[in-house]
Amino acid sequence: MKRILLPLACMGTLLLAACSSDSNLPEPAGKGAIRAINAIPGSPEMGVLIEERPLGSIGYANSTEPVTYDDFTYDFNFEIGYPGELAFTRVATETLKVEADGDHIMLLTGDVNAPDVTVFNDVIREFADTDTVLETRFLHAAVTLGPVDVYFEAPGVAPGTNPPAATLSFGEIGPATDYAEGSYVITITAANDADTVHFTSNETSLLPRFAHVISIYDGDANNTAPVIVRSMTSVGNGLAFISADDPPQLRFVHGAYTLERVDIYEDELLTNLVAADLGLKETTAYFETAANQAKTYYVTPASSTATVLFEQDVASPFPDSYSHLYMVGDTDAWGMVRFVADRASVSTSARIRIFHAAFNNPIFDVYAVDRDAPLTDEDAPILLNAAYPSLAPTINLPEGDVDLYIATRPDRTVIAGPYPVDAALGMSIELLVVDTVDPLFAEIIDITTPPAP
Repeated sequence: MKRILLPLACMGTLLLAACSSDSNLPEPAGKGAIRAINAIPGSPEMGVLIEERPLGSIGYANSTEPVTYDDFTYDFNFEIGYPGELAFTRVATETLKVEADGDHIMLLTGDVNAPDVTVFNDVIREFADTDTVLETRFLHAAVTLGPVDVYFEAPGVAPGTNPPAATLSFGEIGPATDYAEGSYVITITAANDADTVHFTSNETSLLPRFAHVISIYDGDANNTAPVIVRSMTSVGNGLAFISADDPPQLRFVHGAYTLERVDIYEDELLTNLVAADLGLKETTAYFETAANQAKTYYVTPASSTATVLFEQDVASPFPDSYSHLYMVGDTDAWGMVRFVADRASVSTSARIRIFHAAFNNPIFDVYAVDRDAPLTDEDAPILLNAAYPSLAPTINLPEGDVDLYIATRPDRTVIAGPYPVDAALGMSIELLVVDTVDPLFAEIIDITTPPAP
């Protein structure tokens, strides 16, 4: 089996003097590829550096793109940021000898404050222009799963018909194996038990001349599936294998002050009711919706089909995700805006996400002060320029009891708050800001937990 190096652009002389004619390093024999995979549930974005040069950042269940370097020894450093701290904290360093033609994977597991780094070494695959095969390696990075069998079969072939493509325990990677181009289904079962199925993918068409590292992770609160499967190829193409059994989910959030209580239908004849008697500041339960299928929703007064208050076209949802449709607008000009939820927790901070639905105050800032302390001119906002009607960037807070204030720009007039938040590490909450009877003020509502279906 032929192997070849990935292409490399010279990365500059600041770190790698090997790219310079003035280098004091020995002449390299070749180059090798490096990537890092974050398999630490609850991890924040983690910075990856070669020596002190950034290679990118990775959140949980993600991989950096492979990059190539001369076959020397380097220190690879991993850093995270803690809320309230200006500097990043180095949490791990791995010294690695890059081999010519080597393909090196650094898997991060364990505690995000002191990760374990496991290195897998292979060689980079070369494909001829006429090859009709692809290469796969499977990696077990799902903390909650015991040993697994991985089946990689053509559609319609039942798991157990053929031997598994790999049998793996947590932290293990399987051998590189060639498969013909075409469509495949990935099924993950308990080891030696094809009837205990953890995950089955939709049929996925794979092109030839790509080398995949296909990683198995636990899903988090952003995934409708309990297990997720992701690939990163040797040329940096990412791919998600979508669960066949866990469709995307949706909920409606009522944030339009002038809109009465409503019913919501998903057909023009108003026969298929998907939400009933939804009022301001309320949210529906999550319900399953079809992936890759656009829909139109029809909103009527509660318990009446005499008139349609408005209708909304909604693009097909993202697979394996939770989405929110927020009802916004003013009288006779209502609509819905959709955002993918970010519900996952992070072990190093409390996370707050705010949707701005307060029509009367188009832009505001958010402040966090110690519990029962007044907001002063010296307090700096933790979120700037939240705009109507949109989902603001996530706020990360350190542990502690705080009060949130919302104030207009630039005069810092408080329109909502104090709103108490008992910030705990790993907490993730979603807040809705809506208008009140007094147009100068707004209200903060916790919509984190929807009602039961």
